[in-house]
Amino acid sequence: MVENRRQTRGQGSLSTLAPERPRLIVLEGIDLSGRTTQVQLLQDWLMAQRYRVTTTAWRTSPLISDILARARSGSMLHPLTYSLLYSADHFDRTQRVIKPALARGDIVLADRYTYTAFARDSARGLDLEWVQNVYRHSVPPDIVFYLHISPTEAVQRRVALQQLRLQAVPAGKQGRATKDTLDAKKRRKREREPASLDATTLPLSGEALESFHDFEMKMYALYQQMQQTFGFTLIEGSQSIDQVQSMLRRAIMRLLLEV
Repeated sequence: MVENRRQTRGQGSLSTLAPERPRLIVLEGIDLSGRTTQVQLLQDWLMAQRYRVTTTAWRTSPLISDILARARSGSMLHPLTYSLLYSADHFDRTQRVIKPALARGDIVLADRYTYTAFARDSARGLDLEWVQNVYRHSVPPDIVFYLHISPTEAVQRRVALQQLRLQAVPAGKQGRATKDTLDAKKRRKREREPASLDATTLPLSGEALESFHDFEMKMYALYQQMQQTFGFTLIEGSQSIDQVQSMLRRAIMRLLLEV
């Protein structure tokens, strides 16, 4: 999902609304917790209420996203290098998207925020205090929703997603897809990098899935700690999409009505 600012159209003389004050609303959680789907649904809902909405997502800076994509598809980099690249992505989006949108009085919906860096970088072996210091100048969010799912459920969703993608591959190209799986597995083993680095893009099986599960376990433990430390609003992500969305809407409406 790329950053975008959408306003309602085709509503005649109806104008868009601003909340009582600008809001930065963050959705966090381990891989495949459903953040992106929920952000898109929230955007549509808020637009229907005639609010001005800007969205931003992890790894979508126009200056950094291509570099990160090449890094993720090539030889693995050191965790510190990834950390610095992701922080550059975050701060570029902060200056280009988040701060200008808040200055306009928009609602900003963020699909992942600094807490993703805290969890991932720490799980990859970097010092958590150092990582938090890197992001110390970030804009504080008004609320953080933690979509809670277990690492086991993340694996189940990863397998289901992979099966759907394989079903969409033409029969003649499935052999190539299998070869790509083996090549990716060998590369990760050679570089000793957790499979979760490409959690939603690379096909995983066997040891790679086990590696993914182990990494999500580390992420999960860190998110559980952060939920207490930062006061995340916890929402059970294993519920249906509609149930999660309903809970998010109620909480956000309360936030928007605060003076």
